[in-house]
Amino acid sequence: MITELTVSNYRSLGPEVRLSLGQLSFLVGPNGSGKSNILDVLTFVRDAVSQGLPAAITHRGGVDSVRRRSHGHPYNVKIALEFKSEEFVAGYSFEMTGDKVEEYRVKSELAHITRDGHHDKFERTADNWNGPAGLAPRINEQALALTSLGGDERFRPIFDYLRDLIVYSIFPDTLRAPQKFDSTRPMTRHGENWVSVLREMIKEDAEAKSDLVAGLQKLTGDIEDVKVSSAAGYLIAEFKQQQIGQGRKRWFDAGQQSDGTLRVAGLLTALLQSPTLPVIGVEEPELTVHPGALPMLYHYLRQASDLSQILVTTHSPIILDVVDLGHDSLIVVNRSNGMTGAQRVTHDQLEPVRMQLLSLGDLYLSGDLETSFIFPKGDEAK
Repeated sequence: MITELTVSNYRSLGPEVRLSLGQLSFLVGPNGSGKSNILDVLTFVRDAVSQGLPAAITHRGGVDSVRRRSHGHPYNVKIALEFKSEEFVAGYSFEMTGDKVEEYRVKSELAHITRDGHHDKFERTADNWNGPAGLAPRINEQALALTSLGGDERFRPIFDYLRDLIVYSIFPDTLRAPQKFDSTRPMTRHGENWVSVLREMIKEDAEAKSDLVAGLQKLTGDIEDVKVSSAAGYLIAEFKQQQIGQGRKRWFDAGQQSDGTLRVAGLLTALLQSPTLPVIGVEEPELTVHPGALPMLYHYLRQASDLSQILVTTHSPIILDVVDLGHDSLIVVNRSNGMTGAQRVTHDQLEPVRMQLLSLGDLYLSGDLETSFIFPKGDEAK
């Protein structure tokens, strides 16, 4: 799991935004506060490491869209992650600089890993390299060294961990259309390979399929099975449910399902897929979903957090009302003067909730979880 994330000047994020993350963390805040930018930091790191830094920047519209500016002067972007698994403890960080708006270069990069009692580390600057003996990658000022070191056994666990970071924003229309078979794994951000992942789950993981069907049953009241069929070279997801006005059950394809049903099907597939992912981000799981189904969604998020670290952005007081404050982490995100700040809420700050004077959803709706926690009075411009 990622134990600590530190970010400076990525998009709207201010300097030295440092977050201590839990196994299941909820990010809350107003629209436009920067919650998605925090999750996109993880996606950016994944893309920069696995696809290359130039591709990650281009995908986001250029470096001017990636880093924060003030009066035309671009700030340095710094990203640092500390993370661990059952096999290792590691950290990775890099800093980008540039004197002009559309100019960037890697100022520094650092990776360290401790595994089986052995410690390995590399550190580079724009023109210097310090790493294990015999390891001397070519330094490109617009590329990350870790990208070329993914095959080195000492640093491969770091590369693999960061490569598998994924944030889901499920588009129902993407799931509704028939899809060509796609061997890509894991399930992609918007679900472009959802039917292929679903077919594999149905064939190879009976427990995951049962959990998926159980969730859809709770959501709709009548779905009792799911399958994947093929037609004209396309894969089609189908759901067995009762036909309106008739007592018998029949199969309905994904094109006949509501946005909420498809979004829940996609989210549950993402959470239940194999192999297990180290970190899963979920953007606003409540979108298009009936409020009565949100406690069920929380149950699946909580269940998935036993195996993966889960990070969730949400506006839903209903979800917050079922959050387990003894187990889950709550991070409040706010934006002032164009700059995003974020802070993990402490137990002391949640005293009204613990005393049952307010629910967490009530506290969120009141606004008391926002500005005062992030930007104390007189501190907004720092």
